[in-house]
Amino acid sequence: MNRLCVAALFLLGITADLGLAVEIKNPRPCYGPFGATRVGKAECLPGDKLWITYDIEGLVADPKTKKVNYETTLELLDAKGKVFFKDPVTTDAIPALGGGAMPGDLHVNIGKQPPGEYTIRLTIHDKIGKDAKAFDYPITVLPEGFGMIDVSAQTVGVLRLPYVMNFKMVGLTLNKDGIPNGEVTLRILDDKMKPVTEKPLTMALPRDLPDGINLKTLNLVPVAFPIELNRTGRFTIEVTATDKNAKKTIELRFPLTVIDVGAYGK
Repeated sequence: MNRLCVAALFLLGITADLGLAVEIKNPRPCYGPFGATRVGKAECLPGDKLWITYDIEGLVADPKTKKVNYETTLELLDAKGKVFFKDPVTTDAIPALGGGAMPGDLHVNIGKQPPGEYTIRLTIHDKIGKDAKAFDYPITVLPEGFGMIDVSAQTVGVLRLPYVMNFKMVGLTLNKDGIPNGEVTLRILDDKMKPVTEKPLTMALPRDLPDGINLKTLNLVPVAFPIELNRTGRFTIEVTATDKNAKKTIELRFPLTVIDVGAYGK
């Protein structure tokens, strides 16, 4: 669900009796696991998926086992406070690199909820430290329509290894024969914001519609762009999807840094 960016996360605290207090830090909405930061207004279409990564700090470890033990509770609430789901999960683990910090991530699937304002609430309860913290993340669920959902766009790639940017395009307008008229382009820019190739990668519909797709039954088109990572550097990926029947265009832009892991092993 989204992206008002980290500044839009409201941290709520429950004071602990101990000197150490658990904290939720660096919350970041992103496009899939390890994905680029999801920016812009917090708006989601039905069927979308929101990922947020964060760090848990200040966890108290058991002096004997060195394990931390905490419960993570994820909730989705509407504007009136109605809870659509509540999913508690307990973690019992040893921080492998020492300290009292643990990485965390959450993802929420946006279903057929009525359009409107919602809140994602994540609560961390440190069972050993007897402390808890939470954050609320506001989102807007849009009516069904044309857009990109379930975007997976990793922001770091490794030289010579496969890299694929993918998403699902939904809500294409069909003509009287059930045929779409759409186009998706992916353009790669260098660190000076100049295209690295003369022509962008392109997908045209219905020409490139995958086999077995019936948009009358399910108006959803999986889109995948493999990218050959043949050199290191900092790049920008621009994706444009157009529904020509409805004269609508949507855009997505995110950074991609390509690294050579061999350089770090020397």
